[in-house]
Amino acid sequence: MKSSKVISTTALVLGGLMVTTSNQMTAHADTEGQATTNQVVSSQSASTPQASQAVTSYTASQATVASQAASQSATATQSYATQLENDPAKTAEQEQQAAKDKQTASNAKADQTLNDAKSTASNVQSQAVQQAHSDKVTADKQATATKNEAESNAQTAKNTADANALSSKQAADKQAANDKDSAIKQAQSGKVDGKYAQAVKDAQNQLTADTNTVNQANQNKDTAYTATPGYNKDGNTTLTGIHSIQSEKNLPTTLADPHVPASDVDDQVIYPYYQEALKNDNSAVVNGKLTDSQQKELADYAITLINSWRKSQGLNHVIWSRQTQDATIEAAHLREKNKLGYNHSNMNTNNYITMKTEINKLGLNFDRENLGPYENDGQPVTMNKLKIRILNALTGMIYQDGGGAEWGHRQTFIDAEGLGFSVQYNENTSTSDIISYVFVIQAYKAIDGGKLSDEQSSMTPTSAQTIEASRTSGGATKAQLQAVENDKVTLANAQKALTDVTNAANQSIATQLANINDTYEKALRANSAEYQTRLSTADNVYKQAITSAEQTYSNALAKNTANETAKIQQAQSAYNTVIAKATATHDAAIKQAQQTYDAEYAAAHDETPAERTARHAKMLAAFKANEATKLANLKAQQAIDLKNFKAQQTAMSKAADLKAGTHSTTIKTNTKQPNTHTAKPTPQAATDTVSIMSDTVGEQETDAPVLLHQGTPEHTVSVLVPTVKSVQRHGETPEQPAGQAKSTLPQTNESSVAPISLIGVALLGLLGLSYRGLRRKVR
Repeated sequence: MKSSKVISTTALVLGGLMVTTSNQMTAHADTEGQATTNQVVSSQSASTPQASQAVTSYTASQATVASQAASQSATATQSYATQLENDPAKTAEQEQQAAKDKQTASNAKADQTLNDAKSTASNVQSQAVQQAHSDKVTADKQATATKNEAESNAQTAKNTADANALSSKQAADKQAANDKDSAIKQAQSGKVDGKYAQAVKDAQNQLTADTNTVNQANQNKDTAYTATPGYNKDGNTTLTGIHSIQSEKNLPTTLADPHVPASDVDDQVIYPYYQEALKNDNSAVVNGKLTDSQQKELADYAITLINSWRKSQGLNHVIWSRQTQDATIEAAHLREKNKLGYNHSNMNTNNYITMKTEINKLGLNFDRENLGPYENDGQPVTMNKLKIRILNALTGMIYQDGGGAEWGHRQTFIDAEGLGFSVQYNENTSTSDIISYVFVIQAYKAIDGGKLSDEQSSMTPTSAQTIEASRTSGGATKAQLQAVENDKVTLANAQKALTDVTNAANQSIATQLANINDTYEKALRANSAEYQTRLSTADNVYKQAITSAEQTYSNALAKNTANETAKIQQAQSAYNTVIAKATATHDAAIKQAQQTYDAEYAAAHDETPAERTARHAKMLAAFKANEATKLANLKAQQAIDLKNFKAQQTAMSKAADLKAGTHSTTIKTNTKQPNTHTAKPTPQAATDTVSIMSDTVGEQETDAPVLLHQGTPEHTVSVLVPTVKSVQRHGETPEQPAGQAKSTLPQTNESSVAPISLIGVALLGLLGLSYRGLRRKVR
């Protein structure tokens, strides 16, 4: 419990706390009892007399604390003595129970010690085993790395040796060949006219020069781009760039996907996927009906496009023959005659019957028909424009099957065995102003159910070759290319002439040449044998290195395993030793506890008055010694505190002497102050008191800052009051009386209140001072 004691302030006033300005001090303490005091001192508020007065006051406060501590100690001693007087003598039963409790505690302690030893030993052993495993893993990794490095070095050495052997062989073979050539030239000397070799040299030089001319010319070649499809839904936007066709060179020879949105695939309009942007169109102008040669040229391009798409789908080329083409041209003529316009052939019965009859005459059966329009734009119709319109029509049939036809046009191209293509001149006056021409594509099958290819005179389209060739302009001329070909012939003839005269000359030196060749072959064989020997030697060295590395690796693994086993065995042995020793110690302790218990139990008796008196005297003497030690510690600490306080006041006085005006100085000192207490200015108090609050449950410690306040708060001065350590700790007596094991000795935190000294208050009034109070908290 906490109490408040009011102490006299007379000593403080008489000690010279003549302060003319208000002051404030804040002390901060950490858990080790280190206190830091910050003081802000006006340059005009501290002087030597004032410092002296502070020291005097500080000393007086320490004396008060020491006196109170001595008083509290005396009271506690008297209380303890009273308790001892009321403590009865011990009985035999109590001594026997104490002996039993002592044995139980000793046995429990011995058991705990043994268990702790076992746990520690087990942990040590486990760590040692883990370390042994870890060491082995590390050593095995190092052994593996060493082995790998050795094998890598062996492989590198072998590769180097093999490369050196090959290089030496090649150099020797080259030298043998040079020796052979030199020997042959020596043998042939004077037997082969030099003009033949010169002719070869001249021909080679001419070929090189003409080839360089062709290469230089080809560097200036220009290749036109191949147009790709765009998507122009409204038909009013002009497609530019690579989507436009400016000449025949830009015509594609394969059908490409224009990526029509899914929402537009059923539109009944063929859009201009490729933009007509012809410049300087020199192709033939078409007026009215087309000639057969014009029909064949356009059919060639159409079949080229259709077959390119079939190939992309994994299908064979469709049959395009003289018969399928003639049949389709005849169908166009009949359509023109019957003025079918942009209607399918079967929509006119007479036309359809006549058409099928004419087709049958060519050995074909009509299968199905696709139609595409050439819309009239009021401009002249040329062959290139027709090809662009054919390209757009076929792209639409393949990738945008309009009108809900469910891709019927595309299916025609998939199922067809034979195809023909023609262009019908539209003479139907009801539609000719809108559609000038109609593209007619008809599919055929064999009339007798056989294979169409067996009965037809197939034709091969040439549009792809012609158009691709036209894309490139510039480059070497035909004459330049022909010159290169002529040079090759001249060089070949010169080389043949040289060979012929050389062979003739060699007939006269056949024996010499045979010997030269024999020497050359022997040199090559010797070089090859040396090469193989060096390879074999390098391979043997490599194998030996690998074998050595494997053996070293195997030995290292075995050593690592042995080391691990030894460490584990050592750990087990150490564990066994520790456990044996701990068990022996445990058993000895149990035995000793039993012996002590037996002895104490046998000696148990009711305590005599003399024994009780002697026991109490011993306990009281121990209590008094403990109290004396506490008072001695307090006195020693106060001496240290006083020394620090004096040093602090001296520093404050010196700082005041060195400063002028209102400049302030901060002095920071450290004293051992166990707790944190802060004194702050408060509003005008109705009653001024000085109090000490204490709680002796723990070690009693006080920290008493003093705050005196007067006038305005512009200047402050600090006074440090000593720390007081407890002279009495609750429950800290050397030994409780036997008969009051659950009782407590007198405590120093009983409440007591004493009136404040009236003299002190009167003196403070005479000096014109008001003080706020002094509070010490003890934790």
